[in-house]
Amino acid sequence: MPKPGKPAAPKAKRASTVLHFATNRPRLSDGFAQDADLVPGAAQRLYLGRAEVGWVGDPIDTEAPRALLRAPDIAGEDDFGDPIGGSCARLLDDWFASAAARGAVPVFYIHGFSNGFADALQRAAQIEEFYEAEKLALAPLVFSWPSDGRVLDPRLFAAEEGLRAQYLDDQRDATASAPALARLIREIWRARERAGRPRVALLAHSMGNHALACGLEAMNNGLLTRELEGLFAQAALVSADVPATSFEPGQPLRLLPQMVEQVTVCISQDCTLSVASQIANGNRRLGHYGPTSLASLPSQVVVVDCFPGLDWGSRDRILAKGGTEWDVVQHQWYRNDLKARAALAALLSGGKPPFKMLEAAQQQEAERSRHAVLA
Repeated sequence: MPKPGKPAAPKAKRASTVLHFATNRPRLSDGFAQDADLVPGAAQRLYLGRAEVGWVGDPIDTEAPRALLRAPDIAGEDDFGDPIGGSCARLLDDWFASAAARGAVPVFYIHGFSNGFADALQRAAQIEEFYEAEKLALAPLVFSWPSDGRVLDPRLFAAEEGLRAQYLDDQRDATASAPALARLIREIWRARERAGRPRVALLAHSMGNHALACGLEAMNNGLLTRELEGLFAQAALVSADVPATSFEPGQPLRLLPQMVEQVTVCISQDCTLSVASQIANGNRRLGHYGPTSLASLPSQVVVVDCFPGLDWGSRDRILAKGGTEWDVVQHQWYRNDLKARAALAALLSGGKPPFKMLEAAQQQEAERSRHAVLA
């Protein structure tokens, strides 16, 4: 205790974070391969562990390198052979215990395309650091599916067939990850039961939503049961790189409300989705346009257009630091835009985000569907 009359010492700023991860990438000694295609069938095996990633301390320098400080601790190696006391189960128990110890919200994070293993961890470290500045402590569990981790530039997409092939290769890897992701979600449910049913959030970005949709299809073959209801308190689907029809009856994301209390589909005007993905897939994408029909959505699903409320001042400052318009600003707005961070922090914490509900006549604009906007 500080002596009477003397101010308490300032709290030391964190220099790093320890993240929990699960991956279905092939293992290479102390790390992981870039692509599951290197080992046939490897996309079905799960490894779990912890990794320490450096923090930067500048909420505007969003692309500053965040290094892995040492080789990942791959303590979960049994692939849930023992779903109660095995090494993978103990890693999930540790995730919940460490979150509870510091009053953090456990968040299951599924990254998008063009992210290698280290990239996915760095993205999660950024989210944790940036959202902590918004008074939300997060404890991420990163699911790193075997995206190739090579940066795509949608401005070159139509002219470069190689870029299109690279995008579609990532999409196939996300699809092949479905059985592993389905099993992991089921084991998260077991671990949450052991931990006393704490509040858990789900955050999926870009092509991570495609992996999620495929995982739900795999779960629907027996794993998606009534006992999983309420597993996640909130699911935020951000810049979802899936068809705009994905919530319609018979489509995979239609199953999501069966295990999530509230699903928030966060859309924005995003050239990566409206140009690159549309060229590759030939259809409108949920994260840019919103769903094809609001009327047929399950009652737990709310669509929020974040574009009108983004902070253009922070955008200019991010660009001045070396960020790119098409990726860092447009596609990565959920982790980089200051107003978006604050809104999503409120959403994931169970608070009231600054969303303005729209009248029916305002919900359709320029072929985009939404219930609310970021105010």
